[in-house]
Amino acid sequence: MLSPCYHRLRMREPAVEINFDGQGKLFGQVVFPLEQSWQGRPTLNLPVCVMSNGDGPTVALLAGNHGDEYEGPLVLGRLIRELDRSALQGRLIILPTVNLPAVLAHTRESPLDGKNLNRIWPGDVNGTPTERIVAWLDQEIFTRSQVVMDLHTGGFALELIPMSMCHYTDDWVRRAEIRAAQAAFNAPLSVELSLDPGRPTASGRAHERNLLVVGSESGGGGVVTPRSVADCYYGVRNVLAHLGVLPVAMASGRRRQHTRYTRKWGHEAEMRCDGPGVFVPFCKLWDKVEEGQPAGQLVRPDEPNATPRTLAFPASGLVAARRATSGVTSDDVLYWIVHDVQED
Repeated sequence: MLSPCYHRLRMREPAVEINFDGQGKLFGQVVFPLEQSWQGRPTLNLPVCVMSNGDGPTVALLAGNHGDEYEGPLVLGRLIRELDRSALQGRLIILPTVNLPAVLAHTRESPLDGKNLNRIWPGDVNGTPTERIVAWLDQEIFTRSQVVMDLHTGGFALELIPMSMCHYTDDWVRRAEIRAAQAAFNAPLSVELSLDPGRPTASGRAHERNLLVVGSESGGGGVVTPRSVADCYYGVRNVLAHLGVLPVAMASGRRRQHTRYTRKWGHEAEMRCDGPGVFVPFCKLWDKVEEGQPAGQLVRPDEPNATPRTLAFPASGLVAARRATSGVTSDDVLYWIVHDVQED
């Protein structure tokens, strides 16, 4: 039977050691008490930076959602170091490592409770450590914000085309605002998502709260490059300039003639593996594929007499992401497939 002390500790709210309404450039942390020590400490401390000056929107910048996705924390750390609050018009709330235990362990799920922070929204204030982090972000950060930027990469699993991410809405006015922000991000791809309700993500929850959401996917394969960091860095700065939070001159960076607007909808947008083995892909990023076209072979090293199976694409479109590792298990993502949309 758990002791009363355990229950008091579990129910205790996190201590917020920063003033979200303060002016200037502030550094602090959010301290979550733990029922079991982690790295010899009784608390989990998430670093936070708040920069505020003048009038303008509040933008929440989140990264480290998954611990094997490196570009986001690096970009937000750079922004924390280099931005002068006097250049701002508005407020930035920056949390570069929202899933700190996973970031330090280089894992997708938190080693504290095995939870995927991007699949359990809106969280639980009385739940496991990751569920409590999510509940706090939902109740304290999203309620203070008008804009959310959640920065991701392909992690160890995928290599992908650099892209900005948003969620579909049938509100034409809101859609125009989202498209304008994606145009400012200016990634090679601008992707519009329609997620299953059973997949509760941070950006999906922010979208449900009617916040302007511009996420990103930059890099992948578990390897950071100067290009992958730059794709994310300039995209974030360009969006902040578009919102009027930063001067336009400060956000000069990547320039291309046009971003390509696409959609990633439904289960057919993610081709998944139906068994374990070694996957040999037939297609690469930017390839245009057709439904039923051979996508690759699944080989079973444990069954050397078995003929490798050829897997087919479930839908037509553009290959936006591809498996970065050859070893696969059931339900691993092999490809992302997107299709072009008009700039309504």
